[in-house]
Amino acid sequence: MLNNFMFINRFLLARLRRIYFMALPESKSDLKKSRVCFTVGDSAIQTIAQLSGGTFLATLMSFCGISDANIGIITSLVSLAAICQIFLINYFKKLKKYKFLVCFTALQRLLFTVIYFIPLLFISNSKKAIIIVVLYFTGQIFVQVGTPASQEWIASLVPGRLRGKYFSIKDSIAVFVVSSTMLISGIVLDTFKNRNLKIGFIIIGTLIFILVLINVIAFSKMKEPKISYLNQDGKEMHGRLAKKAKEDEKINKKNDKTILNEIIDAFQNRKFRKAFALQSLYTLSFYICLPFNSSYQINELALPYTFIMFVCFMTNLYRIYISPKLGRLADKYGMARLLRYTLLALGFNMLSFAFTVPGNAYPLFIISQIIASTAWAFVGIGLFGLQLDFFQNEKRMIWLTLVSSISGVFGFFVSIVGGVILDHLQKANLNINGTPIYAQQVLNFIGFLIMLFTVWFIKFHIETEKIDTNHKDGRVSV
Repeated sequence: MLNNFMFINRFLLARLRRIYFMALPESKSDLKKSRVCFTVGDSAIQTIAQLSGGTFLATLMSFCGISDANIGIITSLVSLAAICQIFLINYFKKLKKYKFLVCFTALQRLLFTVIYFIPLLFISNSKKAIIIVVLYFTGQIFVQVGTPASQEWIASLVPGRLRGKYFSIKDSIAVFVVSSTMLISGIVLDTFKNRNLKIGFIIIGTLIFILVLINVIAFSKMKEPKISYLNQDGKEMHGRLAKKAKEDEKINKKNDKTILNEIIDAFQNRKFRKAFALQSLYTLSFYICLPFNSSYQINELALPYTFIMFVCFMTNLYRIYISPKLGRLADKYGMARLLRYTLLALGFNMLSFAFTVPGNAYPLFIISQIIASTAWAFVGIGLFGLQLDFFQNEKRMIWLTLVSSISGVFGFFVSIVGGVILDHLQKANLNINGTPIYAQQVLNFIGFLIMLFTVWFIKFHIETEKIDTNHKDGRVSV
């Protein structure tokens, strides 16, 4: 009996090692299949992000008695969680492969499932709020830990000449999945809104659970074009041989850079500074206003969930249509130019929200979503693609981590400032000639002004920078 158990244990460990540490691409077909699997897994990730944030999370927190200002700050915890990436830089540097880390952290998104079952507990709203914050923040820490590794992983699978095309197609598929799921989920919440909203929360929590499993399975089927330790014959070593090679490497590495040295080295590079400055400007304009728009739609504008999700679904179909076209234009004219135009569109989305009040909520919400879909069709792709263009290949993992973590923490503090401004403006009862001015209108106008400066920065400081082409990504090296 014991021998059988040991045999099964060894078999499972060997199987896990083969899946997570020995899955090397051997042909272009393996690379293509891996990109398809990443598309499936990323679609699940983006759907989970929407179901565990935005309107749905705002609804859950409002149900548990959390205020609008605190809702905006709590949803920005995703940014504060990014600070953990800085302290893991040296750990990331030692990793030879990222697949297991990415899959393990992806599995921790199950914490977002648990959040939607909190309203079922027979405890006070204050205790429910504390549990939601703790679980949400813990889940976001795992998400942030796995993000740089997953970015580096997919970057190594896609040739530079195809980045715009691949990421735009991947984004289009993800948008369709996300918008379809959110439309159904919006109908579910509307159905149970006046009956028993807890049932709606249970359904959404169960849906997140299924999506987490899809995400982990899809990533587990991917190949990873990274090699750990090689023997004299050029073959990869595993098990005890790899462990011995790792110990020898530690002995030989005497001058390992500290976290502070890595940060100093990064900021001494002109291209890194420009990419970081752009990310910071974008973060400032985003977190000063957009985290507070979800509660604004639900509470002040009183828009029905089904209407919000239906409009988002229809405008996302438009986004799916234009995203591949924008991707091909980026491959032809450069990431920076397309990013400048789409960030300008995002600024106009903020401006449209600045003029949205209950009296014109329905038409202006539709207009703002059309503009937003135009922007989001490329903003995320452009920011990431620009960093891949600007960052040195051997430093890419570390620099992606630095940008994500520092700008993330910056975004959290910006959201706190936005929350304080929101709270003061709501108490001030602003009005112009007797017409009430909502706090979110002021915040969105501030965000619009910052976005205009960001567009100017790209035009005169980013587009003028020469790009060094990376020929290593998207190639079979074994």
